[in-house]
Amino acid sequence: MSHSYSHPLSIRRLLAASVLALASVAATAQANWPTRPIRIVIGLPAGLAADVIARMYGEKLSKALGQPVVVDNKPGATGNIAQDTVAKAPADGYTLLYAVSNSFVSNPHAFARLPFDVDKDFAPVAQTVRNGLYLVTARDFPARTLQEAMALARAAPGRYSYASYGLGGFPHLVMELVLAQEKVEMLHVPYKGGALTDVAAGTVPLVWEPAANAIPFMKEGRVRALAVWGYGQRNPATPEVPNIAELVPGADVASFQGFWAPAKTPREIVVRLNEEITRASRDPALIEKLRLAYAEPVVSTPDQMAAEVRRESVRWRQLIRDKNIRLD
Repeated sequence: MSHSYSHPLSIRRLLAASVLALASVAATAQANWPTRPIRIVIGLPAGLAADVIARMYGEKLSKALGQPVVVDNKPGATGNIAQDTVAKAPADGYTLLYAVSNSFVSNPHAFARLPFDVDKDFAPVAQTVRNGLYLVTARDFPARTLQEAMALARAAPGRYSYASYGLGGFPHLVMELVLAQEKVEMLHVPYKGGALTDVAAGTVPLVWEPAANAIPFMKEGRVRALAVWGYGQRNPATPEVPNIAELVPGADVASFQGFWAPAKTPREIVVRLNEEITRASRDPALIEKLRLAYAEPVVSTPDQMAAEVRRESVRWRQLIRDKNIRLD
């Protein structure tokens, strides 16, 4: 008879012991993390500025964590392939996403459907750098300032055009933001590549070009810069170029690169990663390398990073709805 009473209790004890054992295994795994290589997934081809910066941080993380860090390039679909890969990866700290902030602040509003939820499927880890765009034009373009360029376009709606690197990317959205603020219409000419060369040749008047590409052309005298966007201030590398907010109030929206992990990645791992990435961003040798790529290091906690994404997302959502920009 005694066995019939003790059996349920034995089951409960066994279940409780199993739960404790599993919790102990999980805690041990977190405490020992990492014990194998870490993969950084990036939605851009190898060799682009963001890819180069991701590899700089990967090298730092590898040394700090004592494990290989491998960069896995998965370009395509405006970064969505890389994001989907990480969203569906195990939340164990061995798969990270490296992305530019437009993947989180503008893409979700321009796509009707995505195979992941940027709010629910990712955990912000750390920002790394702010990266800017320059509004450049040919040396012989009649407008010498942004205000003059807007005046020309305002006087002849639809006559003037601007280039970008595709619908919904920051070079497109930033120009649309400026045009909306200035109440000006210009024709959008999306390029797959080579827009800067065409602008220098006078084929198309304007383009917002990433700093790493624009500044060498500026130094060679092939283009003139009318404004800079994305740093939150004038870029120390080009103090003579005004920040867009000086010319068009409300048009300077922050742009950054950073790391995300799958949602539910243990908080201890996210905190450790943030600490190591922050340490890297404060390393003088890395700062010098980043500045050679015209990127400004930035540090943040995961919560600060999440707050910036929420803040910028509101602005882009409104613009994308007002302009009816669709990417699918």
